[in-house]
Amino acid sequence: MKGESMKSILIRMLTVVCVAVTSSAYAGFEEGKAAFVQRNYAKAYKEFKPLAEQGDQEAQHILGMMYDEGQGVRQNFTEAAVWYRKAANKGNVDSAYNLGVMYAMGQGVDRDDVQSAKWFRKAAEKGHALSQFALGRVTTIGRGVKQDDKAANEWYRKAAEQGHFKSQLVLGKNYVEGLGIEKDAKLGFNWILQSAEQGHFKAQYELGKMYRDGVGVPADLVNAYKWYQLAAVQNHGFAIAERDQIAAKMTAEQIARGKLLASEWASKKQNEHHAAK
Repeated sequence: MKGESMKSILIRMLTVVCVAVTSSAYAGFEEGKAAFVQRNYAKAYKEFKPLAEQGDQEAQHILGMMYDEGQGVRQNFTEAAVWYRKAANKGNVDSAYNLGVMYAMGQGVDRDDVQSAKWFRKAAEKGHALSQFALGRVTTIGRGVKQDDKAANEWYRKAAEQGHFKSQLVLGKNYVEGLGIEKDAKLGFNWILQSAEQGHFKAQYELGKMYRDGVGVPADLVNAYKWYQLAAVQNHGFAIAERDQIAAKMTAEQIARGKLLASEWASKKQNEHHAAK
């Protein structure tokens, strides 16, 4: 339901266990973790269920995820929300975030924007980057909370400082436009660059425009081509069109240089990815 971000949360839950449990309960958690990694979801559910019923918040969160995704059990959003709430009430920030999403979407609970913002805030105040971004978004549009661009930017900043690439892009664009914050194109460029360096194709497209127009950075068609190209290979339609438009104004040598820069950037990121494995 929640996409890749939720799956990464679950993997983290299953690989970093930091709760105080009895030795037998710990063994049960380890067995559940091993079963889940092996995609034996039925066995994982069998191990996690009694721990969750005993009040273990990590097991409660994972049980919520399993109901949410239909892993080892029939998918049941209502049951997922029940377990998320139990874990969230004990301070589990991932469950609080997921519960906020469920209230926003009306899955497993009646849609309630105020409750959604409430749960996002609970997790955001504890430093949960996804919730900080989510709270920023609902504050930007005034959904469940008072509309306030300045307050929204503070939440984007908190998430951006933790490396949340979507927050970095939004905060950067707000600096460029002066939306809820003092206009500063150079600072905006720097935030968008951080997002683009993480591979976010929307940020790469924005950098292409900024280099093309000289916003926050000296105009440079070669670097504009580089960033447009990186976004274009991820099928960003506007990036493809605008790359071709500036190419008509560039020499063959400039185009070749732009392509080389894009290729070098992609190769570097690929090597970094392999090294991290």
